[in-house]
Amino acid sequence: MQPEYATFLAACVRERRRELNFSLDDVIAAGGPTRRTLVRVEAANLGPAPKPVTFRRLDSALSWGSGSAARAYWRGEKPQAATGRKLDAGTAFVAVPAALALDLFGVQIELNQVLAEDPADPGRLRASVDRLNTDLGRLLGLYLTDLLERNWQADGSALPLVEHAFRELLSAPVSEDDPDYEEKLYRRWLIGDTAGIAGELTGRFMGRLQQARKDSGENQV
Repeated sequence: MQPEYATFLAACVRERRRELNFSLDDVIAAGGPTRRTLVRVEAANLGPAPKPVTFRRLDSALSWGSGSAARAYWRGEKPQAATGRKLDAGTAFVAVPAALALDLFGVQIELNQVLAEDPADPGRLRASVDRLNTDLGRLLGLYLTDLLERNWQADGSALPLVEHAFRELLSAPVSEDDPDYEEKLYRRWLIGDTAGIAGELTGRFMGRLQQARKDSGENQV
């Protein structure tokens, strides 16, 4: 026999997924229950004695306050958004190195030349687009670094929404030949991914973080 509020929890989960623009896979990736369990939750078929860990994982993945999913299931209480840790979106501006700005300007000129001279040349067009993608990735990285510095936690955890939005960028393989190698390692260190980061780098990253938070007016680490 299902608890009276199983359907209520199912509706709350579906509504929250729409608010966050999350698919089932997104909920799983953010630390939620397994796909099979999620399907049962949204079908109001979780059963009369669900595991407490299921509710905890729903709270974590959907950014609900602790105990929200359980109270929705057993008491019919509306889940509340988690309080305490809120996303600091930071400033609307980040400093862009002159070299990167000039690179982007150069790619713009190059693309216009290709389109004007020989738009059917796939080799030239592909090369220009590759340069554009690289430079835009570096530009996004500047914003992401600022965002992660502002939301850094001493326990190495990251807000689920940040990890969801930038998961692909943060998890892509990093080559030592990459000119942004250390920058990418720094962003991983900011979310607690310290694999392959030597002690010397850790000390340098901590010093960089302290300076960044001081410059932005944040509390010191």
